[in-house]
Amino acid sequence: MSKVNKNALPYANAATIVRAHQKDAYFESSFRTKIQDVIHVLKGQRYVHTHPEEITVAAKSLYLALTTLLGARTLGEEYVDLMYVNRSGKRLPHMLPKIGFIVSYALLPYVVSRLVKRWRAGKEGDEPWYVTTFLSSYTKILDVLMNLHIAVFYFLGEYYSLSKRIFGMRYVFGHNKDPKKLKQATGSYGLLGAVILLQFAVKGLLNLKTHLNKKKTSEKVDQSGSDTLISNIGQLEKIGEKVNNDENLYKSMNIDLSDPTQLPYIPENTRACMLCLSPMTNPAAANCGHFFCWICIVDWIRDHPECPLCRQHCDEQNLLPLR
Repeated sequence: MSKVNKNALPYANAATIVRAHQKDAYFESSFRTKIQDVIHVLKGQRYVHTHPEEITVAAKSLYLALTTLLGARTLGEEYVDLMYVNRSGKRLPHMLPKIGFIVSYALLPYVVSRLVKRWRAGKEGDEPWYVTTFLSSYTKILDVLMNLHIAVFYFLGEYYSLSKRIFGMRYVFGHNKDPKKLKQATGSYGLLGAVILLQFAVKGLLNLKTHLNKKKTSEKVDQSGSDTLISNIGQLEKIGEKVNNDENLYKSMNIDLSDPTQLPYIPENTRACMLCLSPMTNPAAANCGHFFCWICIVDWIRDHPECPLCRQHCDEQNLLPLR
């Protein structure tokens, strides 16, 4: 619920803050598209296709640097006439909290995600069990924290972003408003917070039930035939190692169709990948017969399980490497 700051302008309510955030999300998306077009001209479509996260982080950081960091308002904040104050509501925020907010909001999630991916790709087992548990489930932990923070925001109407709460950057209206109208404009956002907390409670009960069922099942399995289970797991691990070795062997071949001596049976006018528009590297055929770079088609299918040309359904295991 919005409150009137005795020393300055009234604090913004939840509805207005959400509206500003939605507008900024739209403008950030448009800004990202413009940056992507420029990168496409300078670096090519393949670079754009292989660096979507980096482009998003750069667009978000640049958008906030040109507005919040310089002391200006974002387009969403101007739309609803909001401005930042510090935690006490008496002054404008200093430069250091602004920098901390931008880094933690735009850059830190990407850096943490890359570090975790690198850790998963390397050798595991050297870290303590609590580090392994955290790194393997940090996305779920982060999701829980963000949802709890949003629930608190819906109840109190303060700090829509967790980064803003940490660095004490709170919104106030850029003009005086009638306190009676502020109370009327709070709406039912408190109900949304209650729904989120109820959702957490239900998920917690379901997870507890699932955990108990798994425990009972594992006890029955241990009693009936643990040796057979271990043998089957060993066979599955051998199959998985063989699949990984085959994939690594294929990647190490590094077939480049810019060299006309490699896979000469492929016509010259069809040696370019339709996704990156460059000569195919490690070509692979979808089950519909269309050819693409291995990396390009795998990245595409993981998001859209279909051929990008004819839209026929295709899974990663349906891809056929060309040799």
